[in-house]
Amino acid sequence: MKPAIRLENVTKKFDELTALQSVGLSVEKGEFIAVVGSSGCGKSTLLRLIAGLLPATEGSVMVNGHHIDGPTEDVGIAFQTPVLLPWRTVRENIALPLEIQGARRASYEDAIGRMIDLVGLKGFEDKQPHQLSGGMQQRVSLCRALIHDPALLLMDEPFGALDAMTREQMNLEVQRIWMETGKTVVLITHSIIEAVFLADRVVVMSSRPGRVVDVLDVKVPRPRSFSNLGDPGFQEASDRIRELMNANGMVE
Repeated sequence: MKPAIRLENVTKKFDELTALQSVGLSVEKGEFIAVVGSSGCGKSTLLRLIAGLLPATEGSVMVNGHHIDGPTEDVGIAFQTPVLLPWRTVRENIALPLEIQGARRASYEDAIGRMIDLVGLKGFEDKQPHQLSGGMQQRVSLCRALIHDPALLLMDEPFGALDAMTREQMNLEVQRIWMETGKTVVLITHSIIEAVFLADRVVVMSSRPGRVVDVLDVKVPRPRSFSNLGDPGFQEASDRIRELMNANGMVE
């Protein structure tokens, strides 16, 4: 079986600046991968290469066995800010990718309803973004990223702007959605705790130019709860990631 994502010797340069250097990574279908590293290490650049939003300067990026040379419908993206259109309702924001693809409205109304139920937004379908909390806006963003049923979900620090309690709630929500849908997920985060809580494996990146320092397995059974934070497997993975980041001059 071909991996969901394969990066081979990927380098990305912006003029004289090398953001990523000789990155290699393989992600299996259905895996949840988290990528951690300091600010400016190229985490978001890595995500954009996988999404086809940026071309690699050197090397190969493949998604589901296909070379990536531009955006693809196989990928859904949730960014750090929800980027919702303020004049559109929850339902209309979620429908946007399908409208862009030219789908008939009657063909996706039921799918939008199921997605709204999945993330716990029932009753808010006709609200506009300014009527929603930050966590609810991110739920809409997740719906929009998933509504066209992509094989791969990419998340670029989607919960970084949320308060601690809402962030924990969203972590639980993402774990549940991932377990129910079986999507391949790549999460960019600054938080070691978030990475270990959510991921099957954690990719630790060096300071710029970004390269893969190590990839660690998280040996904590699922479903996980925040009572697992004291488990030996959780502590072992967290401590090892912190050691690697400290060795590379980084902090959480």
